[in-house]
Amino acid sequence: MLQSLHLQPPPPTNSSSPIMNTNTSKRTINNNNNNFAGENIDFSGAGAGSGAGSGDVAGDGDGSPSRSCKRRNIEESNDDDDQLTTVEAESSGLRLLGLLLQCAECVAVDNLDHANNLLPEISELSSPFGSSPERVAAYFAEALQARIISSYIGTYTPLTFKTKTLALAQNQKICNALQSYNSISPSIKFSHFTANQAIFQALEGEETVHIIDLDIMQGLQWPGLFHILASRPRKIKSLRITGVGSSIELLNATGRRLHDFANSLGLPFEFVPLEGKIGNICSDLNNISSDLNNLHNNMNNLNNMSTDLNNMNNNLMNKLGVRSGEPVVVHWMHHCLYDVTGSDYETLRLLNVLKPKLITIIEQDLSHGGSFLGRFVEALHYYSALFDAVGDGIEPENVERYTVEQQLFGCEIKNIVAVGGPKRTGEVKVEKWGEELGRVGFGPVSLAGNPASQASLLLGMFPWRGYTLVEENGCLKLGWKDLSLLTASAWRPLD
Repeated sequence: MLQSLHLQPPPPTNSSSPIMNTNTSKRTINNNNNNFAGENIDFSGAGAGSGAGSGDVAGDGDGSPSRSCKRRNIEESNDDDDQLTTVEAESSGLRLLGLLLQCAECVAVDNLDHANNLLPEISELSSPFGSSPERVAAYFAEALQARIISSYIGTYTPLTFKTKTLALAQNQKICNALQSYNSISPSIKFSHFTANQAIFQALEGEETVHIIDLDIMQGLQWPGLFHILASRPRKIKSLRITGVGSSIELLNATGRRLHDFANSLGLPFEFVPLEGKIGNICSDLNNISSDLNNLHNNMNNLNNMSTDLNNMNNNLMNKLGVRSGEPVVVHWMHHCLYDVTGSDYETLRLLNVLKPKLITIIEQDLSHGGSFLGRFVEALHYYSALFDAVGDGIEPENVERYTVEQQLFGCEIKNIVAVGGPKRTGEVKVEKWGEELGRVGFGPVSLAGNPASQASLLLGMFPWRGYTLVEENGCLKLGWKDLSLLTASAWRPLD
């Protein structure tokens, strides 16, 4: 009988617990925004202006301690209480970490009964409204429970919604959570600012613009690009976006919002909605290419197939809304909420056919492949830092933080732990898209100039501390206390 998991919030506490990760040092671009040096504070009690030189700790004349001594005793008592609370929190965090790892080890060797027996204690110590380690443990416990159930019944497929109404409702929840995430963390802003600056530079001198967003959602990124394009001395004659997504209703709504915003800036705008996954669009192209290889000895058939291939390429361009001679930019931001691309192999083939002027990619520095235990440990390390970053300076009961962690992080953790990633379909998946693009005919475009400056300026504008910005081989990495969270990169065809 499976133990049910009941997550109850613990009594309110003002303590902060350490995150369950270790840091790796990185070379930072600009750490002005991460300067934690404060004023020098004298804790000795004997500094200047505190009666030094008087040589007495006199009472009030009646043998009782002075008020300053009483105040010092109270402060020392409060310090002792704070230290005790911190020690207890650290002990609880370490206990949670040990239980989670023990449970994961049991799952890895199919000792499901013992793994299930560990869940109640994890539930007792964790809470989605507690400290950072308690919140992390709550969502990993849910994921472990789902994984145990999946192991019992022998299925590891991602959760799918049976009706279009449920799928639309879930997509809307994700979009709302992303808006909350955008308001409490620099992660999404970093992604948008960095990619927009790279795109703006690549389109210098161009009068027409066509952007293909492989996972557009609500299109939050593009109003910022519209602003800087509208400020150019040379006006844009045509601005078009092809938005790919899972719901035509949400795509149409996104198109209307972007159209209204572009009109307000005087930009000529067209939106092309494309429902589905980009990697599934050119499956017919792959079949034709295979037939070309099989029939290479028959020149007549080869000519016919080449004609068909050209027609297929034209149909593909029409579906994407691409016009001849039009500069194309492809963008997407990776996550573990769901499978964005479908077939990664077909996505790479599509990019080779398109040969866009620029590709901008935002990737999580997190693997969703490999063995279960290795994937679990890496995810625990990553999300411990992410929860700590999101919760920094925010009260545990904050609604926006809870929404982000439940709708976004919790869903990603479950996909990584319970399912093994949102797209474990049996085929080989691309782990690092930037590296893969470098192997199939694309070269890196350095983001160390204006994009890096914009990202550094962004971090300095808001009260986010603990975040780091690192330039590495032309890529920009956003980290929390030197643990890399996101990598932004840009690519262009070599020929």
